[in-house]
Parts: sequence; C-alpha cells; structure tokens
Amino acid sequence: MTKRCRLLGIASILSLVTASLTSGLPRSQPPDNRVYTLLRTVAAFTTAELARLDRGEPVAKVLDTDRREVAIVGAVRIAGPQAKLFERYRSASNVKTSDVVMETGRFSTPPIPDDLRDLHLEDYDLETIRTCKPGDCGVRLSTRDMERFAHEVNWSAPTWKQQAGNLWRTLLAANAAAYMATGALSDYRNKATPLDVADEFAILFEAFGDFEKLSPDFMAHVKRFPGVPLEGAEDLLYWSKDDINRPVTRITHLSLYPAPPGAHRPGLVAAKQIYAAHYFDAGLAWTCAFDDGASGFYMVSMNRVRTRSLTGFSRTLVRSIVQRRSRDAMEGVLRTMKAGIERLRAQGSRLKP
Repeated sequence: MTKRCRLLGIASILSLVTASLTSGLPRSQPPDNRVYTLLRTVAAFTTAELARLDRGEPVAKVLDTDRREVAIVGAVRIAGPQAKLFERYRSASNVKTSDVVMETGRFSTPPIPDDLRDLHLEDYDLETIRTCKPGDCGVRLSTRDMERFAHEVNWSAPTWKQQAGNLWRTLLAANAAAYMATGALSDYRNKATPLDVADEFAILFEAFGDFEKLSPDFMAHVKRFPGVPLEGAEDLLYWSKDDINRPVTRITHLSLYPAPPGAHRPGLVAAKQIYAAHYFDAGLAWTCAFDDGASGFYMVSMNRVRTRSLTGFSRTLVRSIVQRRSRDAMEGVLRTMKAGIERLRAQGSRLKP
C-alpha cells in the first residue's frame, strides 16, 4: 500500500459514529440566535445553508487552516430529545456500528492493561516497533517507551510478538492512567523533531474560543483535566482500533455535559484524542445541542486534528482530498445521528396507547 493511499484514509477517522430522513420539523426560529451566530462566526454559514439546516438537512464545511491541521464544522436539526444524543455517546455499541471502528472498549478507573485484552495488535505495528529508535519510528512513541521496548522484550525469542504486545498494552494503560490522574500527555519521538502533544492541544483549544463562550466552565474542565472538576460532567476514557486504510490504535477522552431542564446553555460533548499510533498528533471535537424551541434540537459540531502527515508541497492535492472526504464524513455522522434518534422517537410514538 502506498503512502499516498494511507494518507487518503486520514479523513475517515475524523468521525466515530455512523440514512437520511426528512425531519418533519416545523419551520421556526430557535429560541435564540446562538445557533446561527455560532455557525456564521466559525464557518461563515450562508443564509441558504441555514435554510437547508432548518429543513433538517445536514450541512458541513471545511475551514481554512494551516497545513498541519484539518478542520470541519457541521450541523443538523434533529426531531427528538437531547437525552438520546447523550445516550448514543455513552453507548459503546453505537461506536462499534461505525464502518471506521474495528474494535473498541472502555477503560476502568484507573486504567489497567486488562482493559485492552480485546485489542488485537497488528503484526505490522509490532514489527515496526522492533526497529524503532528515537527520531526514526513508524509508530508514535515516546523515547521512554521505545527504551522499554528495547530493553524488556527479548526480540530474538520465538515469543517476541506476545512479549511486545503485552508490553504495549501495559504502556498504553499506564499512559491512560497518567492522563486520568494528572492530565499528563505524551511526547512523540517518531520523527527527528520531537513533538509535545500538550503543545498541539494548546493550539487546538485556541481555535475553540467561540465554543468556550457557551460554557467557560466546561472548556476549563476539558482543557485542564482533571485539575478542574465540574459538577454534572461525565468523563469516559476509551480505546479503539480504527480502519484508516491501516488499523490505528487510539485513546480518546470523552466528556459529556448534558444541559439540565431550564438551563440556558446547550448540552455539550467534547472528544479529546490523547493518543494515536499513526497519522494524528492530537484531535479535538466539540458538539453542542441547542433546543430548537419546538420538539427537537440543533446539533452543531467542530472537529479539528493536528497532523504532520499532510505537510509538504507534494501533498497539497492529498490534503484537499482529505478535507473533502472529512466534510463528507461529517455529513454522514450528522445524518446517521439524526436518523438514529428520529427512528427511536418514531418507535416510541407508535408504542404509546
């Protein structure tokens, strides 16, 4: 498989949930203009695009960013309760239905290696790690983790793959536990220039200023996790193996902040990718659920990822393809979420006497 083909697969990971139904929603303005203001501000949504949104159509747009970043904003109007949105985010079974997700599981509190017992590690990755050294590694690892692989695995033994796999599960769990306990993020030494994941997130969070205004407390909670506890927020840590033309092991922190009845703020969801074995240096997705003043809500999402895999003049065309596919993937997520929630609502209505 060529490097270009692998790069084209980056787009598919920007979205994790997997059909389009007409909404049946009456045309009406939302209870305030925050939905339109947010979409106009962060993604220059036009009047025509907002009209499509009110008709129940999913709309997604690519944002202008530097070459190390891909960013998509999308929205859809859903006829159903916000609570169903949060139920779908909590359910691992909904994640598994995605065409991208091959395997997934939730970490314990605190994370332990056995949480990863169902993760089938790829021979390709283990063989790559076998020859890793700082500055030259086909898997994103820290110097410390590379040294442990070098010293703790007997690479000449017949069982070296089993040893390497067990150690990698141990390291992944240890890194997950460190994040949950202190917010610690790794540094990658797979390339000649070291990369600090915390620095990548600092750049990403700067781009979410308009979302921060909706709930500064929630932004502080996610940004400085776990140092800023927040009553009402639910924090889940899960692992996944995702098909991006090559299986990619990832760890994601999911933070849910439903809006209580009568709250002025929207319901909020943040997904913070704290590790990926390939392609992605850091990723942040932010979703808002605004009541529509009728019987449903507007789902507004922004996904941004940082990557060194799309830089360089020769990759300009590849990057444009990734952006287009990422936009299509976002629309697919919105359409699927809408279809799933509205289907549940319709089933519930039929069951009522």
